[in-house]
Amino acid sequence: MKVLCMIDSLTAGGAQRQLVNLAVLLKKNGADIEFVVYRKNSFFQPILEQAEIKITYLSNKNYLDRLISARKFIKSVEPDYVISFLETPNFMACFSSIGRHKWKLITTELSAKDSTFCGIKSKVFLFFQIFSDAIVCNSENAAEKWRINCPGFSNKIRVIYNPVILENMDNRKCLHSGKRKNIVIPASYQYLKNPVRLIEALHRIDRQRLSELHLDWYGNPEPDFNNTRAYDESCGLIKKYNLNDVITLNHQTDQIYSIMRDADAVALFSTVEGLPNAICEGMMLKKPIIMSKVSDYKVFEKTGGFILCDPLCVDSIANAINQFLDLDSNVCTKMGQNNYEFAINNFAPEIIVKKWIELFDEIEN
Repeated sequence: MKVLCMIDSLTAGGAQRQLVNLAVLLKKNGADIEFVVYRKNSFFQPILEQAEIKITYLSNKNYLDRLISARKFIKSVEPDYVISFLETPNFMACFSSIGRHKWKLITTELSAKDSTFCGIKSKVFLFFQIFSDAIVCNSENAAEKWRINCPGFSNKIRVIYNPVILENMDNRKCLHSGKRKNIVIPASYQYLKNPVRLIEALHRIDRQRLSELHLDWYGNPEPDFNNTRAYDESCGLIKKYNLNDVITLNHQTDQIYSIMRDADAVALFSTVEGLPNAICEGMMLKKPIIMSKVSDYKVFEKTGGFILCDPLCVDSIANAINQFLDLDSNVCTKMGQNNYEFAINNFAPEIIVKKWIELFDEIEN
């Protein structure tokens, strides 16, 4: 079974991590895997190389050249299955599937943004989904949006959660050993990830309470080419409110799992999400989760391991942080254990790869 995985780049992003993890899992299960990207970024390249997965970079003179290169390349590889992640790679894979071909195409929905269904460009991209054989959403929330906005594709919709791969990770440590409680936010610096409102929320919390807390944000300051606006504004607000001893904005790191393991909680304050890797990983690492009401929060909150907030309300974010500060260590440990039990039954690699293989078999018939 030959599987071609297509995405924009190997940058330190959530979608990239998801597809890399899936590729490694399928490779371990005997599939012949190749990767194709069209932007130069090597953050996840070492993982693919270690798994002996071939990577091809497409010609990228302009958009049309990229589109033609993708079509020629896919035809030359002759895969059994093509899996594309993200909107533009989805379109490229669909375009490449026009006419006679042997492969089955699986496109994905990872963001659950309303903008996916609005505007001329998005509607063109959606039209081309007629050439996909299945549309995999990584949350029930995203699947529901597709069923409402594109009812004609309802029979193609499937929900498969993100796999969490934490090899050789000792997650027995549940609480930070320092005097301050430590919250880790693993997310790129984008406005939809909400760093500005988080900093405004910290500014509204009593200074004495803030002395009990430290937040570490880890992510890519430039998630879009030559665009660091969210990061720059966040740095300016931290300086303005004198919060340098409360929150640190770090760059992305390949040691994020160890950092999350040693934290007291994992948080995400996004205004919109599909299924965030940070949440899945935090749950698998036995952490309490502070999360905005996005994605499948209604499913997750049943574990009793979540503190929820409204991402558009600064006071709600501040209240969630205060609520976390009020928790004693025994409660935090219990919350983390509850989250772990959910994660092991829903995000374990062997469960997720089995669902993908079942999907391959289903669309063949």
